Amino acid sequence: MGAKVLISIGVSGEATYPAAGETLTDLKKINYLFGHNGCGKTTISRAIHDPSARAGYNVTWKDGRAIATLVYNGDFAEANFGVQMKGIFTLGEDSTKAVEEIENLQQQIGNLDREIGGLRQKLEGDDGTGGCRKDLADARSLLDEACWKSQQAHKAVFEEAMTGHRQGKVAFCNKVLKEAAENNTDVETLEDLTARAAAVFRDAAPPEASIQPISLTAFPILEKSAILRRKVVGRDDVVVAALIGRLGNSDWVKQGVEYLTAADGSCPFCQQVAPANLLVDLNAFFDEQYEADLLEVTQLSTRYEAATKVVRERLDALVASPGRFINPETLTERYHALKTAFELNLERLVAKRREPSSEITLDDTKEFADAISDLLMQANTAIDAYNETIRDLSKSKRTLTSLVWRFIVEERRTDLTTYEASATKLGKMIEGLEAKIAEKRGERFRLDVQLKAKEASITSVKPTVDEINRILASFGFTSFKLAVAGERGDMYRIVRHDGSDAAKTLSEGERSFITFLYFYHMLAGSTSGTGTTVDKVVVFDDPVSSLDSDVLFIVSALIRKVIGDVRAGKGWVRQVFVLTHNIYFHKEVSYDRDRPPSGCRRDESFWVVRKRDNFSSLHHYAFNPVKTSYELLWEDVRNSERANLTIQNTVRRIVENYLVVLGGWRQDAIVALFNGRDAQVCASLFSWINDGSHSAHDDIYLAADDNAVQNYLRVFEQVFEKTGHIAHYRMMMRISNENEPTEGDVNPVPTRASLPANGTPLSAPAA
Repeated sequence: MGAKVLISIGVSGEATYPAAGETLTDLKKINYLFGHNGCGKTTISRAIHDPSARAGYNVTWKDGRAIATLVYNGDFAEANFGVQMKGIFTLGEDSTKAVEEIENLQQQIGNLDREIGGLRQKLEGDDGTGGCRKDLADARSLLDEACWKSQQAHKAVFEEAMTGHRQGKVAFCNKVLKEAAENNTDVETLEDLTARAAAVFRDAAPPEASIQPISLTAFPILEKSAILRRKVVGRDDVVVAALIGRLGNSDWVKQGVEYLTAADGSCPFCQQVAPANLLVDLNAFFDEQYEADLLEVTQLSTRYEAATKVVRERLDALVASPGRFINPETLTERYHALKTAFELNLERLVAKRREPSSEITLDDTKEFADAISDLLMQANTAIDAYNETIRDLSKSKRTLTSLVWRFIVEERRTDLTTYEASATKLGKMIEGLEAKIAEKRGERFRLDVQLKAKEASITSVKPTVDEINRILASFGFTSFKLAVAGERGDMYRIVRHDGSDAAKTLSEGERSFITFLYFYHMLAGSTSGTGTTVDKVVVFDDPVSSLDSDVLFIVSALIRKVIGDVRAGKGWVRQVFVLTHNIYFHKEVSYDRDRPPSGCRRDESFWVVRKRDNFSSLHHYAFNPVKTSYELLWEDVRNSERANLTIQNTVRRIVENYLVVLGGWRQDAIVALFNGRDAQVCASLFSWINDGSHSAHDDIYLAADDNAVQNYLRVFEQVFEKTGHIAHYRMMMRISNENEPTEGDVNPVPTRASLPANGTPLSAPAA
């Protein structure tokens, strides 16, 4: 079984990646990604570090088994560089016996992993979509297709029998399987079933739902309430009772009490001071019995109004949709009579509440209610009779539907038998494989517990401190070092030689270097006492920012060692990604004397990350696409999809590097080689080059459209021709004598040793 590695990484709709997504596919043990700053490299490293962090991240593991990922990028530096850093535990060198035991446990776990991998491959294939599970799914898919043929063949005649099961092939097949297991009816011929379907499935109609009764029993009680005929008045034993009684104006007086209270002691009519006991006498007149009777009137009115509302809502809905068994004119007429009585009674209740001393009588609505109830009862009787008449037809339909499905089961009997045999066999295989995998995983778990316990007993953070300090000293970083810190001696801190803290005073280059060394040593260790020997995927995302050339060299060498170990199967790193924008670093870290001249090794892949119009894209190469800076400039000129603005800077750098700096040509000498209008175009070429390279563009002043670019590129070619370097131009543009692209690598810019004296044009270098 192969190593557990990533086989694809996808990013969609995140950062500068398009919603449609970009994907790294067919990944190898060693993967190089080159791209300029801001093109989207770090987004890829973040997707590897935590695929669940963003919805647009998607990674696929070989055999579907994920392993640990260690990612060196700006996020790592920010998270791990501080006053104290977690210590890196590694195995001690003086624990030979324990190390042998650990290696033995690791070998047993590795064997189990291979056995589990082999079982999983049989169960579900290399990528989780094959094996026995795929065979079972394929067998079911074949049955789905076969059953669907019956649906297609008979849907015109037996459509009603298939209703509810025709939404898809899977649903239809599920029904066939269910009927095959449960349907024991006799098998009839297609001709008989077709004849019966013409009669039974004709004029099909569902049963009619009964009309729910409307409760009208509360109205007789409410309409005959005694409070309606009772005069609600105050007491007759208070001073004001005689006058109120003689005038019969208790309702008017009740309303006036509120005005007297608001007038604060003055009569609201004559504006004179009211008698001192007037308000007391009035309140005594309207005693508790008065208030209780008044409340009863209010509650009666509220209940009556609510009851009529419920009845009217039901009847409004029924009038709007009376159904086929109610005469709508009769219903409307009877409802109108009842509604009129309701409205009149409600008006009388409002009057009673306004003048409680009055006596009222509500109309008896029982006659109207009974008329409606009788109408609804008659409708339900008709509905019951209708349902009874269609009940036998429904039974016939159910019987025929069962016979249709029995026929389909027999029609597909061969397919069903084949599927059942395959499903039984594959099901037993899947069950057995799952049981074996569970057994192996349990055994692996027990061994892993022993391994972690053994690691914890002999690991230490001290060897890592010593090794990092040795590397720092060997490269002249003598003003600071790492020291063991923390209460339990499981942390690091960066200190000066006098023991004072140095973390906050390091330069950017020093900080970058020590952070990288910290990450590098994590590859062979762990920030806890266990986990030092687990498989890992490692990502180096631009690790040489702010480093000088000497340190860049050692970083390149250390990463090349990691790559060599991955290639040789040493250590616990199973896959490595190197992402950078630095051409020199890329060439250093990817250098391989055994790589084919015009290709790459089988265990490595090369990618370029580009950003155009603010969208990132990923491009795979079957060779190392990153060449010298000078070659890359010419590649931009050759690219037909070049950006009009950036091509200006590209042309300037080619002319300055090859003709001016190395060739000794002056701009005015080159312009002098042209006559007439071509001289003006050549002169404007240099002006255009410098303006496009060093100035902010003003679209009104300069519009670098396609026509202008093509015209200046034509003059650019003539510059090489007139200076005697057309062979170099043709070589760098990959133009043969037959005007066809050439193959193979090209020589970069000529060396200074081959140049003539300053001011003399270069001879054309050999193609």
